[in-house]
Formats: sequence, structure tokens, C-alpha cells
Amino acid sequence: MIGGGAITAAELEAASADLAQPAPWAKGLPGAFYGEDFYALEQRTLFPKSWCAVAVASALPEPGDILPVDLAGWPVLLVRNREGQLNAFHNICRHRAMRLASEPCSKVRLLRCPWHSWSYDLNGALLATPEVGGAGVHEAEGFEAAELGLKAIPVGQFLDYVFVNLDGQAKPFDQHIAPLKDLLAGLDLSDLRHGGRIDDSYGGNWKLSTEGGIEDYHLVFGHPQLNAHMARNTSACAADGVYAGGWVDLGSGDGSASQSQSDAPAAFTPLPLLRRIDGRACASMLVLNVFPTGSVLITPDHVMVGLILPDGAARTRVELHYYFQGEAATSAEHAAARDGALQMWREVLPQDYPFVEGTQATVMARDAAGVRTRFSPYWENPVLEFQKMVLRSVSP
Repeated sequence: MIGGGAITAAELEAASADLAQPAPWAKGLPGAFYGEDFYALEQRTLFPKSWCAVAVASALPEPGDILPVDLAGWPVLLVRNREGQLNAFHNICRHRAMRLASEPCSKVRLLRCPWHSWSYDLNGALLATPEVGGAGVHEAEGFEAAELGLKAIPVGQFLDYVFVNLDGQAKPFDQHIAPLKDLLAGLDLSDLRHGGRIDDSYGGNWKLSTEGGIEDYHLVFGHPQLNAHMARNTSACAADGVYAGGWVDLGSGDGSASQSQSDAPAAFTPLPLLRRIDGRACASMLVLNVFPTGSVLITPDHVMVGLILPDGAARTRVELHYYFQGEAATSAEHAAARDGALQMWREVLPQDYPFVEGTQATVMARDAAGVRTRFSPYWENPVLEFQKMVLRSVSP
């Protein structure tokens, strides 16, 4: 019978040993690790202790903007305070644990619980407990406002991402993100501006969605319109707990990962090109999972900053934000080219849904049938590294 059950320490150790082998012999995560029990383990371990991307700062541009987000069942409230600083709190009132906000709002002056009207300022301090001591009595013994502010969550920002660390125990954000900053140090991303977004959701575990996004093995089969045979990922890169992905050389398509071309391919010229720090045009693409919930694609003429957010064990919410160079993000002159880039991704994204959903449909049956997944040693090292990071994050 196909069934479930709690994930045991022995199962975690066995899966880690299977992944520790070189790619040609490594075996992928068991099917049960994409199911309900493993997701429950991730909710207790992986997501709370990681620096997780949950939003983009462009979604909260002005003081008084608030944005409720869900991170694997953890309710989070992002708040831009009056000084323009970005704060994060558990979206939970300190009175009876009511969710404080359910929708994004602007020009908010204070945070008021809809149930009993307890109110907080934009830095989380408790301001008012109306009639807590009786009709017309707004104070009561045992209720110390200084001790009942909203529970704050550490926040970090990079590439317009907003990261949170739910348990507050991760290493300082600047230390955590340093490997990714180093990876991108050769690119000039200083004048990127938000120019569009795509939102969707579909059936499948968040890990399956991420794994499909960081390997190019499937591109010629699943996205024939991309002409992916001209440029595919052959240069993997990873930093434990931070990112896994690879460079895509657009100049040769012969397996080299050169980033030295002075000009990008003509296909990317309708929009202003991104530049390197040395002034040359960016002639490579970079595809990354920013562990665990981020997805970055850097092309010669635009950048995608994505959020891959679990909506339960078998559904994923995707939020993709697109950035262009300078005024190209909003100008009428570049509107057609900008819309063309977005339309391309609107067509590409749904092409992956059947792959994710079809794999999700077998996650329990594969274990019962004794089927273990494998990795192409040429194309799928980023997937192997991602799965290793998942296991390290849930291990004691």
C-alpha cells in the first residue's frame, strides 16, 4: 500500500548518503520527501532557520505601506515605517493571536487588530488596548505595553528581495548573503528598475518547481520556441545554503562558459543592455535558486527576481518580478520590447506546469515501486546541490 508516516532520522541519513555520491551515481530525494510529512518537517526546521526571500521591496515603496505574506504557513507582516525602514513582524496580535492584516495597504498610520482593536505603531510597539479593563477602562493589571509589542523578525535586503529569518538564529544577513554578492560582483546592477510582474500558482511541491528552474536539460524538449540548443547551462555554481545554479554562455553554445564577449547576441538588443563593472555588455545569463525560496535569472537585457513559495505540500505560488535598465522599465519608447519580454515568460512558465504536476503525481508511488531519481552529470549538478541543501536544513 502507498502510505506516509513521519520522516525518521534513519531516512534522512540514508538520503544524505545517497546524495553524497558523485552525480552519475547519486540518487535523488525519495518521493516521500515531496509529501505532507516532509513538508511538516520543513515548516518546523528549514523555513524558520533559513534566510528566506518572501517579497520584493518594490512592493512597499512608501512609508505606511504594509504587505502580509505567507511563508510555508508562517504569517508574516512587512511594514515600511515612517522613516522608510522596512520592518517584519509575525502577523499575529499579542492579545488573542488574530491576524492583523490580510491585504496589502498604503498610507497606514498604525496597525489595528480587527477583532478587539489593539493597536501598534509601525515599529511594532503596542499603543492601545481599548477597554481591556472594562467599559471606558483602557488599562489593566498585568498588561504591560512595553512587553506586548509585535514579535519582530530579522530582515535583510538584496537584489530588491526582502529576506526574513523567522527564528532569528541564522548568521547575520550580511555574512549570509556575501557569497551571492561575490558571485554578482562583476555585474553593474545599480540602475535596475521594476518593470512588471507575473503571478501564478500550480500543483506541485515547491522543490519540484525550483529543481526544474535550475537545470537546462529539459529546455530543448519542453520549450522548443526558446532555441535553447544555441545556449545551455554548462557551468554550474553553488554556495552551501545560499545559492545553486549556473552560467549560460550566449556566445558560443559549445559548452564553454565564457563571459568575455564585448557584445551580447542580437536577440537581446531591443532593450538597453546590462553592463559589467568593466563597462562591457553582459553576454551571459545566470540562473540561480537563492536558497530556499528565491529564483534569479539575469539576462543581457533584463533581470527576473522570483519567489517560489510553498502553498502546502503539493502546491506552489510563483511571483516573478522583472527589472530593466534605467528608464527602459517604464518608458513608452521601450514598451513594446518590454511587453515582448514579459509575454515570452507568460508563455514559457505554463509549459513547465505539466512537468511539475506530473512528477508530483508519482511522489508516493515511486517509493512503493522502488524507483529512485538520478542526475545527469552534465546538466543537473545544481539540482543535486539544491537537494543537499534541503537535507542539511532539516537535519538536527
